[in-house]
Amino acid sequence: MERFLFVYSWLSALTEGRFFRRGFSGLLRLSAIALTIYLLGDAIETWQKLLSAEEVSDSILLPMLVQLILFIAGYTMIHLILLRAAEIRSLYDPRYALFEIITVIARLMGELLFVITITITVITALQTLGLQSGILLPELQNLISPLLAQSSLAWIIGTGALLGFMLLVSGYLASELLEMVMRLSRNSERRL
Repeated sequence: MERFLFVYSWLSALTEGRFFRRGFSGLLRLSAIALTIYLLGDAIETWQKLLSAEEVSDSILLPMLVQLILFIAGYTMIHLILLRAAEIRSLYDPRYALFEIITVIARLMGELLFVITITITVITALQTLGLQSGILLPELQNLISPLLAQSSLAWIIGTGALLGFMLLVSGYLASELLEMVMRLSRNSERRL
């Protein structure tokens, strides 16, 4: 009788982890689509600002480089999100469904923070080379200009690379710690 009720199939999906795997995988795919739309909209808006500017010749170099960097970083992030979404969808252990999902998400967070940090570092390094532009994020440029004036290019690149590497390592470390807890739990179960 309980097989005819919808609650049985819903509880079965929860217990086996299908609901969580599909849900988190779907959320990651939706976030990849949203990021794609945002990056395309940002690129279109930036190009409209560039084409409407009076002096196009000298001030176009930095926005073009930044858009290229953002395109590469955005593609990398979208690809990472889609790969991790597929990995979550293919997980199989019903006993530790959420643990496995959180393990993959921890790894993904480390990878995304690494890409974001390296992207910000490269764009900031371009700012220190004297490539100034009033079109590209003028509020951010006014905020960081005093900091950039006191920092060398090597210090900015070195600090950004080190911070990115530390974020990547911390994401993978969190993932491995969760995997270790799962292995310990599996090994401590009684053998039938």
